[in-house]
Amino acid sequence: MFMKKLISSILIAAMLASSAAVMVNAEETTNPNINTQEVQDKKDIEIVVEGKVLTKDVDYTLTYKDNVNAGTATVIINFIGNYSGSKDATFEIKKKSSSGGSHGSSKNTENVSVEDKNNNKITVSVKDNGDTKVITLPSNKIISKDDSYTIIITDKDKKPIPNKKVEVVDKKGNKAEGVTDENGKLVIPQTIPSPTPEASPIPTMTPEPEYEHKAYISGYDNGKFKPDGNITRAETASMLYRVLDTESDNEKLTFSDLVNGAWYIEPIEEMSKAGVINGYTDGTFRPDNEITRAEFVTMIMQLKTVSKFESVPFSDVDKSLWSADYIYSAYKAGYIDGYEDGTFKPDSPITRAEAVKIINSVLERTDMSNTENPFNDVSDKHWAYNQILEAVINHNVN
Repeated sequence: MFMKKLISSILIAAMLASSAAVMVNAEETTNPNINTQEVQDKKDIEIVVEGKVLTKDVDYTLTYKDNVNAGTATVIINFIGNYSGSKDATFEIKKKSSSGGSHGSSKNTENVSVEDKNNNKITVSVKDNGDTKVITLPSNKIISKDDSYTIIITDKDKKPIPNKKVEVVDKKGNKAEGVTDENGKLVIPQTIPSPTPEASPIPTMTPEPEYEHKAYISGYDNGKFKPDGNITRAETASMLYRVLDTESDNEKLTFSDLVNGAWYIEPIEEMSKAGVINGYTDGTFRPDNEITRAEFVTMIMQLKTVSKFESVPFSDVDKSLWSADYIYSAYKAGYIDGYEDGTFKPDSPITRAEAVKIINSVLERTDMSNTENPFNDVSDKHWAYNQILEAVINHNVN
């Protein structure tokens, strides 16, 4: 707390009856306690403040402007000349928000610059959602595989802000997200779809021999499968690693955020060598991030023929979406379905049940002969009941 006094000089030019009343307000102040010393000579007076003559019986507000520090401030009006006494008001001052919004002074010290793929600066709308910076593109800009945006976030001293979560949205509701690198920079969209496979040999996702179907996903120690739970990017790589023949001489990709010795190292390395998985433009893989439906389908379709997008019955998928060709090709092959509301929800995390249904379709594992259910949270009424049992139990095909 500090004590700051603002002393207003009062010019007495003529006479008014009674002493002057003063109200003092400040941005976000507490109610001031007014301490009054009676003015000794109650004759008419004229009070002028900054050229304005105050009128009798009218309350006026003195505002403490541009306050930066918090604390206590006191405004004192001293009567001079033939008049003695004073009026004062003491009030609490809270730190004033910086200009440009009501997100708090710490948030507004972050400067956001956005450029399109042609290095033209664009005007965007920026707001904070928790620790995420949400950037809305102008109406003439969209997120697509053919358009990229470079975001740079700096502090008030123009120093880069690394590891800042960013979400970019456009007028169509498309979203892309990422984290700024050590230079405060992020390129959106980040996920880099692999090019259509060329003539060089690559592993193929072919049906397994008829006599055995191997499990490629497991449940939890508490007897649950959690069909509506989400899957991480590392878990997806592990599932695909179990069902693919991935002998490849290609060089593995290197990701900066993988932990040496972690359980996911081998699956991720092998899947990257096979061309099934990619990372982000900042050199990370983000193994613990939930994988979206679009990302999952893109991984699956790396080993299949990918056709140019034509049309799908999903209201939220069009040719501008970065994963449009992969979603279209998967739908055309009968591997994926949408939702009852006519959407595909490409940016939503895929569930465990949805994931095994797609993998079973690609592997043509359609016998669904298992009847033994080891899970206490998957009833035989669940839409993916047979799909889940097919994926979690080693069994021979009759």
